[in-house]
Amino acid sequence: MGIVKKSAEVVSPLLENRLEKTARLVISVFMILIMGFLTMVSFLHTTGMDITPDVESVSYHNDNLYINILLLIFSMALCYVVMPLLKNIPLWAELAFIAVWTIIIGLLWVYSSQSAPTEDSWRVTNASLCFAKDDFSPLDERYFKDYSFQLGYVFFNEVLIRIASIFGEVTDLLFLEALNVVFLAVTNIGIILLNIKIFSDERIRHLTVFLLAFCFQPILFSTFLYGIIPGLMFAVWAVYFEVAYFKDNKIIYAILSAVFIALAIMIKSNYNIVLIAVIAIALVKLFSRKKYLYDLVYIILCAALALTITPTVKAMYENRSGIDLGDSVPYVSWIAMGLNEPILSGLAPGWYNHTYTISNFEDNNFDASEASKDSVANIEERLGYFMSNPQYANDFFYEKTVSQWNETTYQSIWTNQVRGQYAEKGAFAAWVCNEGEGAVSGFMDIYAQLIFVGVLAGVIACTRRKDIFATILPLIILGGFLYHLISEAKSQYAMPYFILMAGFAPYGLVSIYDLLAKKLGKIEWISKLFGFPKQETFTESKKAIKNE
Repeated sequence: MGIVKKSAEVVSPLLENRLEKTARLVISVFMILIMGFLTMVSFLHTTGMDITPDVESVSYHNDNLYINILLLIFSMALCYVVMPLLKNIPLWAELAFIAVWTIIIGLLWVYSSQSAPTEDSWRVTNASLCFAKDDFSPLDERYFKDYSFQLGYVFFNEVLIRIASIFGEVTDLLFLEALNVVFLAVTNIGIILLNIKIFSDERIRHLTVFLLAFCFQPILFSTFLYGIIPGLMFAVWAVYFEVAYFKDNKIIYAILSAVFIALAIMIKSNYNIVLIAVIAIALVKLFSRKKYLYDLVYIILCAALALTITPTVKAMYENRSGIDLGDSVPYVSWIAMGLNEPILSGLAPGWYNHTYTISNFEDNNFDASEASKDSVANIEERLGYFMSNPQYANDFFYEKTVSQWNETTYQSIWTNQVRGQYAEKGAFAAWVCNEGEGAVSGFMDIYAQLIFVGVLAGVIACTRRKDIFATILPLIILGGFLYHLISEAKSQYAMPYFILMAGFAPYGLVSIYDLLAKKLGKIEWISKLFGFPKQETFTESKKAIKNE
């Protein structure tokens, strides 16, 4: 019996790891194609957001390839000079730095911008204010009947407003924008700890802190109250606790992961993409472990909480208000929107077009089933047209893709230029939104190119790294890319995935560092400048092996 058991222990993991290897390679190959495309495009072109009345207008600009390459070399060299200088800084100091840095810069921005909610942001935040006073009149309007999924973020804000009301009357929502900054700081900490858990390489940790400190897009975006940042915070920590559960085998981590992914989806339904990634990784790991019951319960708990939380919030508000919200615009209508041309000139393909959502829903007497049929018919028609007109399809999806992912401010500056204001902008925000816009957006573009290259190198390295968890962030990014390829497009929707890219890019940049160390480490002055180790240790480092 002892011999048979030993044989099973040796053979079984090899067979089960084959599934992990296949999944890892599939994710890596798809991401290599996507990131290769985005990297190439970013060196040749940049998409810009134009200030035009009542429309999110985009424009396309040519870049100087040679200057971009020189700037990339300088950016990478800076990372490699700084990285060894941080080697003696303890983890607690780095976490404290990224939290304090993010909060200070973020609060300075929030109170300088004085940005006030408008359009959909105003509708959801105004409803939160009303509901906190037990005034449910916003539910009488069509907005929350059409978009009942927004009630999760409304509820989240209502809780925060009720807490804030304990300390005095809430007269504006700048405190929610300030909390967005705090949520972003907690997100950054989660990404750093996730990288430690996955890679066990201090260099990656140091570089993650360094790169996140210069990721200014989400800091400027924190003035936009729409659930993207707090939802991402819960999503990142859900991923962290999943990895911790599988690596440390503590049930509490599984419970926290399931609860946090449900909260992320409640706040922003797009984080269903993270749920799919979390469950996909868990299913792959299921067959390389012997804790089938625990793992299945974890998977079921994630799905059950995530699928029920939004309907539960809707039912709660219906019960509190006595108003039946009825059907909402069916999800498939957003796919129809994403496959069509915009209704207004200046918008890119697949950007907002009410014809395929609200108007279609209204034409079908607010019957979700009938509206779905029309949307499906439209999707079939568009797919047929794409098949018959391949050049048009190529141009459509090219423009749709670069309008989102290559708009490297991700509407972080634009949103502060077009939203309402509580008061006149301070000097900081006034400069960024006016004469300093070119400099800030230019820096963001250079930063994004570095991140794209880092992610590309990282997914290439994942083809060799025998750890499925190394691909968990790329899998989420892949899901976001494919989702917005067919669904509604907008560059701000790429923001959470860009933050995850900034968290994953250090792995790729360190892998490039090790390659350079191997090739150039014998040149003494280069070795001293960049602190190259005497031998390449990254791919199969002792720390990584020990951690496994």
